[in-house]
Amino acid sequence: MKVGLLCENYYPTLGGEQEHIYHLRRHLEAPCDGSSPVDVRIIVPEVSWDEWRGPRDDAHVLRPARSLRISGGGSASQATLSPRALPALKEIFARERFDLLHIHAPCDIGLAGWALAAYRGPIVGTLHSYFRPWLLRNAVAPWYRYVIRRMAHVIAVSEAAGQSLSHYARFPYTVIGNGVDCAAFSCGRPLPRFSDGMTNILSVARLEPRNGTDVIIKAFGLLARERDDVRLLLAGDGPRRASYEAQARRLPARVGRRVVFLGAVWEGREDLYASAQCFALGARRTSFSILLLEALAAGLKVAALPGDGADRSGEHWTLVERAASESPADYAEALRRALVPSTAADVARARAMARRFDWSVIVPRIRGIYDQVLGLN
Repeated sequence: MKVGLLCENYYPTLGGEQEHIYHLRRHLEAPCDGSSPVDVRIIVPEVSWDEWRGPRDDAHVLRPARSLRISGGGSASQATLSPRALPALKEIFARERFDLLHIHAPCDIGLAGWALAAYRGPIVGTLHSYFRPWLLRNAVAPWYRYVIRRMAHVIAVSEAAGQSLSHYARFPYTVIGNGVDCAAFSCGRPLPRFSDGMTNILSVARLEPRNGTDVIIKAFGLLARERDDVRLLLAGDGPRRASYEAQARRLPARVGRRVVFLGAVWEGREDLYASAQCFALGARRTSFSILLLEALAAGLKVAALPGDGADRSGEHWTLVERAASESPADYAEALRRALVPSTAADVARARAMARRFDWSVIVPRIRGIYDQVLGLN
């Protein structure tokens, strides 16, 4: 079987879709369940980026055209608008002769749209995003319905992701969550620089409004006035980093010096989790949260904002200490609960939940969809 995995977002930008596609390819090519390997190509745009983050491309990563960085809704994404993408994709599809094309975020404007115009074989689509109904989306509802009609099967990473699009098109979908490498995140080693007796609160996220870093810093400021032993580790980068650094500097000096900006972290995250006593998740809107899975796989307690969509984003959210509101005071209280020392049972419960989403579970389910679409089962 030969499969193309196509998406607008991939390295060197960082995010959940990027990681999902990278690891899905890895496990399809080297399955651990004894099934035959899948021949995979990743089809993604070229991007302009000052620093390369993530794995370097190999010959099976194909970049047909250049994309633009666009912002909206408190986040950022790529959009391949160049019409050069269409003939480039036609050439790729003619050469590679895929049995199946798997488009991630198929409703996104850009590379997915060009692919729908160029590809004539069966298509599986995965919905990754959650969004609330919005009157202006009615104007693009015909596009959503066209995309869904082109899909031989639709996967949604959660009910939240599937139901978001169901407001504009009626279609069946299969919920298959994102995956996590439980073995890796359960074997992290604390970093010596953070093993100095301080209690570390870890946040990993792109530094943008959607991820609530501003609330995390404010809540930490409240908590750190009570406790001299807590430290906030902020792993990530993004368009709002400078403003969040300025926010931390406005805290009292004895508090602000305990807010540590680590920059973007792709490799070695398991060691960061092992260095922390709890995880701070500030997502204001969510469809799944791979980061939550990683924290649970590391055996950590998690404090989260209420998170629009979280109640339909997967069973792993049942283990979260959720704040009553987005206020810093309520989030500080959630952090206090998450900082209560974990028992062996707490750690076991968290890791057991993560194992339900281990790649060894997720990939055979996706492979089953491929087989179904191709009439192999």
